[in-house]
Amino acid sequence: MTLVRTDSDLLRSVAPARRPSPQSSRGLLIDWDPATYRQTLERFAADRPLTLPHSEAETGSPFPFRLTVLDADVPSPIMLHPRWEQALAGFVREQARGVPLGAGNRNYKDSNPKCEVAVALTPLRVLAGERTMEELQAIASGLELPWLRSYLSFHHETAIHSVLRMTREETAAAVRETADAVDRIRHVDGPAAEVLAAVRRLQQHFPHDRGILLAVCMKLIQLDPGHAAVIPPGCMHSYLSGQAVLVMGTSDNALQAGLTQEYVDLCELQHLTSGGQPQPSPLPVVDVGDGQQRIPLWSNDLDLRRVVVGSGQKPVSVGPFSVVLAATEPADITVDGATADLEPEAKILYAGEPVTATITGPSQIFVASTL
Repeated sequence: MTLVRTDSDLLRSVAPARRPSPQSSRGLLIDWDPATYRQTLERFAADRPLTLPHSEAETGSPFPFRLTVLDADVPSPIMLHPRWEQALAGFVREQARGVPLGAGNRNYKDSNPKCEVAVALTPLRVLAGERTMEELQAIASGLELPWLRSYLSFHHETAIHSVLRMTREETAAAVRETADAVDRIRHVDGPAAEVLAAVRRLQQHFPHDRGILLAVCMKLIQLDPGHAAVIPPGCMHSYLSGQAVLVMGTSDNALQAGLTQEYVDLCELQHLTSGGQPQPSPLPVVDVGDGQQRIPLWSNDLDLRRVVVGSGQKPVSVGPFSVVLAATEPADITVDGATADLEPEAKILYAGEPVTATITGPSQIFVASTL
């Protein structure tokens, strides 16, 4: 449990924040744990009544999202979060078949879609969606890839769908062709150069994986620190390199497609991608001054802000329910004399009346709130 400091020694692991004014706002600073937050708040409800929001089904969280730090030191698995209608149909189908929720071959843990927003902490490279036909033609020509040329000569389906449909022997042959091209070719530009760099990175960790072929066909997004992109449900994606804060829906539906040793359901992935994929897109991060940025999410009831704190302090609005994440260096958050330490990647929940907290850095802070 994070230690909460105060001048009165009354606050230890869970702390009410007070002001000296008789009309002071009151709130709590506690470690953010969706499994226990409600019981913790209810312990203080008699003295400091709080209206607890309805928890999300099956998660116990008052927030319809998860907030986490990703470090793509090793590229993440290529995965796909199904769209709403796909998730509902898949969940009903597996329930009817009696597939246990915890089974290794279970694809749909719930009936919900899952949107994903990535905010770059360092230069970030993301593979997501699918390249245009013109880009694929440039790649096939620049890298002299027979398997990709074959697809382009008879493109009755998407390139990613054709990769998922390959037999084991066809996959192994296409991976060898791609490896030969990477060894042979040195100077290309445009999409072919992007693919060359991506394949070389992936070969270090997954030299024989089908995911290398998928990566050839996937769009490459490059984000500078502070920039953001949205990965919509139904969009295949992987984080190639860099660090980011991810804001995701609470669904546990994630079908892995490559760069993994986990279960891959090729038939279900073919079904989900047969009609193409929605594409990723950059998000317009809004500068609201004083080192703060607002990042739009998929609901107007949610608010996400990025705060760059230097060696001094920054005021930040929190409440009625806010999760505060220290993304990089340690930081402190102070509300009316109560101070909580934030280690890198740690999260603190503020619950109470809307107030202005003080953040002490240096760090990058993310504040996710329900409105």
